[in-house]
Amino acid sequence: MDREIEVKILHVDLKAMEEKLIREGAVKIGEEHQTNYLIDSPSWPIPTERGYLRIRRIKRGGEEEIQCTFKEKKTEAGVRVYDEHTVHIDSAEEMLAVFALLGYDEVEVAKKHRISYAYKNCRLDLDLWDPESFPEPYMEIEGPNRDAIEAVIRALNIHRSQVSTKSIAELKKSRNK
Repeated sequence: MDREIEVKILHVDLKAMEEKLIREGAVKIGEEHQTNYLIDSPSWPIPTERGYLRIRRIKRGGEEEIQCTFKEKKTEAGVRVYDEHTVHIDSAEEMLAVFALLGYDEVEVAKKHRISYAYKNCRLDLDLWDPESFPEPYMEIEGPNRDAIEAVIRALNIHRSQVSTKSIAELKKSRNK
C-alpha cells in the first residue's frame, strides 16, 4: 500500500508551467498516456467518503502497464490523502468482467496525457484529459507531506485560488452546477 498526498493546481497553462519547471531545475521523470476506468455499482455504490475503485492502463513508449487500485480516502486538512491499494493485472477487460459479475458494472472511461517532473522532493504531473472527461488542464503536486507540497507552491509562485483538494469527480460536479 502506498500513501498519496497531493493537491491539484487548476487553470494552468501546461506549456508555460513545463518551461518554468525546466528553468527551475525540475527533472523530467516520464511521459505517458492513460486510460482510466472508474468502477462503481448502482446496487452497492462505493461511498465517496470511502474512496473509489479504478483500473488504469498506462502506456509509456512501447510498454503497457495495467493497475487495479482502490483509493481509500483519508482526511487531512489542506491536502488530499489516499491509501492506494494496488495490484498489477494483465487484462483490464477480464478484471472489468469480474467486477461486472459482482455487480460493479458502472464504468466511466477517461483518457489523459501526463508529463511528470521531480522537483523539491515532490512529483508534479501535468495532466491533459480528453475534453469529454475533463476540459481543463491542471497540475498535481504529490509529496511526502503537506509542508513539502506548500514549499513547491511557494517556489513556483502559485496563487492560492488555483489550489484545490477536490477529486476529478468533485470538480466535474462543481462545473455542472
